[in-house]
Amino acid sequence: MGTGNGTRWRLLFYAVPAALAGTLLFLARLPIPFMLGGILTAAALRFTRQPGFQWPRPWRELCLSIVGYGIGLHFTRDTVHALAAQTAGVLGASILCIALAIVIAYITYRHTFANLLSCVLGQLPGGLNLMMLLAEEDPRADANVVVVEQTTRLFLVVFFVPVLASFLPGTPVNRAGLFDSPPAEGALTWLVLIPVCAFGVFAARRLHVPTPTLMGPILATSAFSVWYGAPLQQVPSLILYLAQISVGLYMGCMLDKERLLRARATVSFCVLGTLALIAVSMAVAAGLSRVYGFDLVTAFLAMAPGGIAEMCLAGMSMGADVSIIVTYQIVRVLMMNISMPFLIHWYFDEDYKG
Repeated sequence: MGTGNGTRWRLLFYAVPAALAGTLLFLARLPIPFMLGGILTAAALRFTRQPGFQWPRPWRELCLSIVGYGIGLHFTRDTVHALAAQTAGVLGASILCIALAIVIAYITYRHTFANLLSCVLGQLPGGLNLMMLLAEEDPRADANVVVVEQTTRLFLVVFFVPVLASFLPGTPVNRAGLFDSPPAEGALTWLVLIPVCAFGVFAARRLHVPTPTLMGPILATSAFSVWYGAPLQQVPSLILYLAQISVGLYMGCMLDKERLLRARATVSFCVLGTLALIAVSMAVAAGLSRVYGFDLVTAFLAMAPGGIAEMCLAGMSMGADVSIIVTYQIVRVLMMNISMPFLIHWYFDEDYKG
């Protein structure tokens, strides 16, 4: 779908029902309401009236950068010292999550038509872009299976984990009004951080960091926050809601009815496998919470096999410790992006036929 003037207005028109759905979900006190509203709107369009509906990628990239700043400003010097003592927990939790995903992939392979390579690429958590790229590069992998399994897992986690987290004991749910903005007295205005985030995106792209428009602003803002040593102003609520809508609409467009039908044999295993990952994440989160002393909601969102932006936004809307969530999520994603391509190419060598 092009992005001429007429098309842009039509796309903005589609943001209206997403905003209305998000407002209803906000009033229902659900986490990340406007992202969920965007997902539901885009999915409804693609499954009914407009199967070819697409949300512009540049709009999503810009909004990811806004989200990245909102996440990165939670890092402080105290956060760095606190997380340094949790190295074993961060690495152990990440390895356990990846190992369980591989077990689920093997079970799926044993009971469906999909080969093991496709199942592994489809089940590994937190690496949607990387796994889809590897599937496209390797002719032995079934790209359709990978896309369906990755998107199924992501949507299940995005919908169920924040809702489950909101029912946990002692959940610090944020009860702010719809357009309430955090106080900004004494904080450095967020507008000053625009060039910092722009540099972060540039550097992340040059270094081939995964999802550079999100990771770049997170890392750049975190570094600036630690160096600056004083509070940074949060993004105004309205801008953050618009960013959630844009990201949600883009995510909803990842759902494809034809792909789901072609790979439906793997969907049930993916759903059961994702539920198993969520259950194990909850169990590990309880252990991390007890050992390190942070609340159970923070630990659960940190362990959840979802995306960085989605879990951190859920944490922001629930008053959880976003610095811990983003650290655990980033470590798992970086471990996957650094190690998994080499391990996959080593295990599935030239003798593997698919």
